[in-house]
Amino acid sequence: MLRYAPAATQHTCCLIALFAMILFAPSILAQTQPIPQQPAQSKQIQTLAIVNGEQITRQQVANECMRRFGRETLEDIVNKFLVAQECQRTGIVITEKDVNDEIVKTAAKFGLSAEKYMHTICSRREITPDRFKNDVIWNQLALERLAESRIQVTPDEINQRMEYEFGERVQVRQIVFDSLQLANQVQQAAAANPDDFVRLAKQHSIDRNSASSGGLMWPIRRNSELPELEQLAFALQPGQVSRVIPVAETFVVLRCERKIPAEQVPQEQLPAVRERIIDMLTQDKLRMAAAQLFDRLQTETEIVNVMNDPVKSKQMPGVAALVNNRQILIRKVAEECITRFGTQMLDTEVNRTIMLQSMKQLGVQVNQQDIDTEIRRAATVVGYTKADGSVDMDRWLAFVTGGDQSKVDFYVEDEIWPTVALKKLVATDVAVTDEDLNKGFEANFGPRVDALAILLNDNRSAQKVWNMASAEPTADYFGRLAKQYSIDPATRNNFGEIPAIPRHGGQPALEAEAFRLRAGEISQVVQVGENFVILFCKGRTEPVVTDFDAVRRELHDDILEKKYRIAMANKFQSLRENAQIDNFLAGTSQPGAAAIREARDREAALPRTRR
Repeated sequence: MLRYAPAATQHTCCLIALFAMILFAPSILAQTQPIPQQPAQSKQIQTLAIVNGEQITRQQVANECMRRFGRETLEDIVNKFLVAQECQRTGIVITEKDVNDEIVKTAAKFGLSAEKYMHTICSRREITPDRFKNDVIWNQLALERLAESRIQVTPDEINQRMEYEFGERVQVRQIVFDSLQLANQVQQAAAANPDDFVRLAKQHSIDRNSASSGGLMWPIRRNSELPELEQLAFALQPGQVSRVIPVAETFVVLRCERKIPAEQVPQEQLPAVRERIIDMLTQDKLRMAAAQLFDRLQTETEIVNVMNDPVKSKQMPGVAALVNNRQILIRKVAEECITRFGTQMLDTEVNRTIMLQSMKQLGVQVNQQDIDTEIRRAATVVGYTKADGSVDMDRWLAFVTGGDQSKVDFYVEDEIWPTVALKKLVATDVAVTDEDLNKGFEANFGPRVDALAILLNDNRSAQKVWNMASAEPTADYFGRLAKQYSIDPATRNNFGEIPAIPRHGGQPALEAEAFRLRAGEISQVVQVGENFVILFCKGRTEPVVTDFDAVRRELHDDILEKKYRIAMANKFQSLRENAQIDNFLAGTSQPGAAAIREARDREAALPRTRR
């Protein structure tokens, strides 16, 4: 089992990862050696932040950046060096004008000015304009110039993509199995009575996303990445059930719902469409050519990774790598890490520090048993259990770390430890009531409304579509209206199909209207946020479970976890807002609740004449 104890200089809290419900491991790389202390430089700030009087140093942030992103950053530095060296060898020069012209061209594709595009992309990626130009655009242009002789888009490739985007499609439902024996049994039942396919999909499919809609999938297109599945789907006629087909490690049965005719692209739009497709295919080929180019350059270049070799790192302290005997220093990698990830990691360290301070005030700690219990809970929630019902810890950790054992510590630090810490901070505020249990039972196991939906973005359009639907209140016509008018891609592509609507699902107005309807009725126009929804009721589903006591424990645990998540989010927000934070890297300062109260008290104590 894991052995972990939080330490002030090592462990972090990543709020984004925390509230991803412990589903994915962070995208980080293997640990490296701690960074040797570097002498202070006059242009560098050595204290990057002060949180409620506690310092966070540059060295601390650099160490964390290097642990997580050191290998990635070193690889980027080496790769950029190799590309620059190859450009120099082949006489390719990428000028500042080339970079700026590329930005203008790319911005124009989105209908933006270069300034607006740069602001948008840099804000989204949280990088500086200089880094975007030097690390992204320069590399892109350099690779294009180096690889352009290897890139050629053929007419056949253009035609195949055109057929994929605009050709005939097949709307199908699917049932996905992990057992061939069960797949064959269900396929025989579905083939004997195709009308049962929706019920069988909801009952047996392991693909929960499509199962909730009776197995309905997005339309299958030609020239997809699953040619055998594509061939089978196009061979079916509406209402026909397929044979069992293996797909990856699963088994799939399809039922054809409808054939969707090919779209005719207006003649005047064809040049623009072809240009877009050629550009897309060129970029795809460029990525492949770039990978091949890197393979060749790395094969032809002598690269020694010193930083991740304990023996070599002792022999060459301060050196990260040798590229054809040229040194890349750890200091350079560390500073590049701070440039790229310093803001993110500093914020992570600030969050961790705030929580540790709060835990100290309340006298609570996170121990190894807490960590192990939370990992087991996370694994159990997503079904990582063995045949005997015990948690399959090895398989779960392999999943969340992508099979890289070196990332287990990061998974614990970034997701498990913050979860446990916040749960301890809100433990006295969370409880599950009988009302919670009754609502949870009704929401999870009670009857639902089986409906079609059309989503529109303004009331006038909604009233127009409602009038058309009311004139011919049938499921088929309503589905065709959804295909034509719904602004939501899922309902548009699925002819209005949506998962059955439960009670207490978080949209009370829509739920109230849905449960008012009888089979064959069309709802009023319901405003949901900024959009407007029209429903066609196909009927009610049968309750899945009728014995409350049989699922009481499961419901309690599920509701408790959801309440914990809400309380944890609120608690963290409160801690963050009330903390006094001076962030010297970002150049921001937050006075904190205590400082604000003191200022108000001082102002209140002043005589009125001095205010």
